[in-house]
Amino acid sequence: MRFGLLGPLTAQDAAGPLVIGSAKVRLLLGILLLKRGQVVSSDELKAALWGTDLPATASSSLHNHVTRLRRALGPEGAGRLRSVPPGYLLEVDRGALDSDRHEELLGTARTARLREDWGTVRRACATALGLWRGSPLADLPGLGHGLLYGPGLQALDEARLVALEWRCEADLRLGRYDGLAAELYALTEQHPLREGFHRHLMVALHRTDRQAEALAVFHRLRKILADELGVSPGRAVQEALADILRGHTEPARRAPASPPDPVAAPAKAAGGGPATPGGAHVPAQLPPVSRYFSGRRTALARLDGLLEDARGHAGTGPIVVSGPGGVGKTTLAVHWAHRVRADFPDGQLHLNLRGFAPDGSAVTPDSALRSLLEGLGVPRARVPASQEARTALYRTLTDGRRYLILLDNARDAAHVRPLLTGSATSLTVVTSRDQLLGLVAVEDAQPVALDVLSHDEARELLTARVGHARVTAAPRAVDEVVELTARLPLALAVVGARAAVTPALGLTRLVERLRRARGLDAFTGSDAWSDVRAVLSWSYETLSTDAARLFRLLAVHPGPGITAAVAGSLSELPAPRAHALLTELAEANLVTEDEDGRYAFHDLLRAYAVELGEQVDPGPSRRTALRRMTEHYLHTAQRGALLMDPQLAPVDPPPGAGRGVRPEDLGDIGAAREWFTGEHVALVETVVRAGAAGLDLECWQLAYVLKTYLNWGGHWADAATVQTAALEAAERMDDPTARARAHRSLAAALRWGPRDAEAGTHLGRALDLFTAEGDLLGQADVHLDLAGRYERRERPEEALHHNERALGLFRELGHRSGEAKALNNVGYFQALLGNHAEALAMCDAARRVFEELGDRRSLALTWDSLGVVHQETGDLERAAHCFRVSAEGLREVGSPYHEAVSLDHLGDAESAAGRPERAREAWQRAWELLDGLRHEDAEAVRLKLRR
Repeated sequence: MRFGLLGPLTAQDAAGPLVIGSAKVRLLLGILLLKRGQVVSSDELKAALWGTDLPATASSSLHNHVTRLRRALGPEGAGRLRSVPPGYLLEVDRGALDSDRHEELLGTARTARLREDWGTVRRACATALGLWRGSPLADLPGLGHGLLYGPGLQALDEARLVALEWRCEADLRLGRYDGLAAELYALTEQHPLREGFHRHLMVALHRTDRQAEALAVFHRLRKILADELGVSPGRAVQEALADILRGHTEPARRAPASPPDPVAAPAKAAGGGPATPGGAHVPAQLPPVSRYFSGRRTALARLDGLLEDARGHAGTGPIVVSGPGGVGKTTLAVHWAHRVRADFPDGQLHLNLRGFAPDGSAVTPDSALRSLLEGLGVPRARVPASQEARTALYRTLTDGRRYLILLDNARDAAHVRPLLTGSATSLTVVTSRDQLLGLVAVEDAQPVALDVLSHDEARELLTARVGHARVTAAPRAVDEVVELTARLPLALAVVGARAAVTPALGLTRLVERLRRARGLDAFTGSDAWSDVRAVLSWSYETLSTDAARLFRLLAVHPGPGITAAVAGSLSELPAPRAHALLTELAEANLVTEDEDGRYAFHDLLRAYAVELGEQVDPGPSRRTALRRMTEHYLHTAQRGALLMDPQLAPVDPPPGAGRGVRPEDLGDIGAAREWFTGEHVALVETVVRAGAAGLDLECWQLAYVLKTYLNWGGHWADAATVQTAALEAAERMDDPTARARAHRSLAAALRWGPRDAEAGTHLGRALDLFTAEGDLLGQADVHLDLAGRYERRERPEEALHHNERALGLFRELGHRSGEAKALNNVGYFQALLGNHAEALAMCDAARRVFEELGDRRSLALTWDSLGVVHQETGDLERAAHCFRVSAEGLREVGSPYHEAVSLDHLGDAESAAGRPERAREAWQRAWELLDGLRHEDAEAVRLKLRR
């Protein structure tokens, strides 16, 4: 298949052009093509398709659009659009996009420019420009939603402008002046900040004896740059101006100045670059390599790949190695620089910019330039006075030469920008705790992000520090050290050094000391540079006041990651403001952002945030933050639970909005399940923390609204944890209704394991409490639960009795949903007891009620009951149909245990009908679900498969 991005979106297969339906479907295809080879999350796609005005049906609508796109792509393309959690991936072959051909032609032009083969440059660029049919993806205005796709579109636009610049340059070199000035005038109007077009226009005017106009173009550009950016024209434009003023008519080829003067007129060496002062000065300033360096294979491969790209494309932008304090950025950069130093025969420069020095003694760009110039051999007395002049000289001396420049510990992009060479042949490597997004966005810097080591890499580093014998003698202690240090290289180095200098202290005893130490006390080195707490503090102290406060409050959240929405409620800030502060923390590498938009920090950063919170924020302030976070989860979880089970009896949570709590909107059941899954760990731990903090009402209410998600999903161990905490909170509140609901919820969590007897006890207590309170609805619900308990014990008569009791209570209350549930259950057990006609009538009546109410899960369970009735009567075809409908419905709502039950029933029906392959397929899926839930029924299904 082939696709066109360089204009309105087009698609075609071997048979010809394809019609890509609606605007939304076309937009979906455009997004997936821009993100070729990457999984695009469902959330990102919904944001792009609908912006902030998400419809309630966004998830199902997205699924429908994907289905339509697959249909439009035809047999050849449909299989390439795959569902890959958390979203979708479109597989696109290299060369399938018109932009691939454009890139290939630019590569040809780039190589030809280096050889000064201007005819080839012109042909390649003209062919590339001929591929354009308008603005990239001009018919997809929806790409304007947010900033998600701006960089991709800008990259396509930039490629077109590069091709234009190079084609104009080739025309100048080939003497093709006809009409060129008029074209360049138009280009400078369209792109007033693009210096290349102005420079070419100046040269074209000068070559056609229009010097006054050429000078006017320069002065106009200088004014535009000064007004808009506060800068002067770059070196290339200045050189073009010098040619005009000297009356040169040929392309600028500088003759060597004599004598060579590194300040006034740097000379050119024979190789084409500036001669080093003195003729033989080759700096070699790299620090020594750490003997303990280990791991980092992925990062090293990334750096090697960037260097290889630089070789193939005549240079690359600077490389930015970023990560939190103590993660080993400098160690990696120095190690790699020594590995590749042979690629840079003109020398290696190193400068520690001290951007995060504890005493605030950061090296200014002015001082840094002086040091770099002196490293290049410029006498101190000849270093220019102004920063602008120093930058100009530095770039002149490095132009055309192969230097490796390592700028360590930069504070921000502004700290580094004056120190960039501007040369395609030299390479600058920058390390920083800041992500230096300004360099990545504007200076084409290539990011290399470092995180903590993997478990194996951490063991490798510790082994290098303490010796293989000690590690082999105490492998469990080594694993504990890795865990306690959060795999942070600096912490591992401190512990390893301590073990190395006290060889008599075994690793097991060292671990005991680490566990006894409080917070970061175990990782205190002999000076500030080896003290983990001090190293982390240097990043923290650069934060704004609001970001610092949020960093401290993040310790209240149990993790593993927090969204901007939750952070907003936690800190009593609007979500956009919280997101901006999280971005500040991420850029300072105090948190990391994952692809799902969650922010997390490793355990030592969490310990540091806890320490700071205890020192800075009063206890009541932290407790209030915990309350806000709990209420955020409570309000949002109740919305999700009601989407999953519309008949759930809601609770009346505290009005968190008055305290800055802003719950999240969940559009449909799919969005609810996705939200619960993403917040699962945090939700369980928040219930426990709320109970421990005495937030009893919030604790039991949050546990109550979580029961639907946890029980449907088969998360029974976590359900038992939260419902135990909820029962303890309800008992402290002395609220009979809360206690009754907590007993019932805990029984539901315990019913599937070895604690089934306890579940019966809790159901008995719940029934007593509901009866004492005169709560008929609560009594009816408990009778349904008791019926299920007797069903699992294969006692259908007692199960039928409790369902009939529940049916009577629901009818007395006029509770249609409950009545339908009990009616379906009564029909199910009537079928088991041989009363088939009555069973079929009851189950079918329940089905109609659930269809009317839109209760998808209960409807799916009723289809299973209907299947049982038909199977009991010997109608295997109808039974199999009912079981399939049931399993599909239960899969859609996210109820894996009951889906497995329906699949097991389906296997039985298919086997009885003489279709063993279909039976095996159903049982296999049922076994996988039950085994994933670690349910005891998995073994029975496995035996069916073996037979």
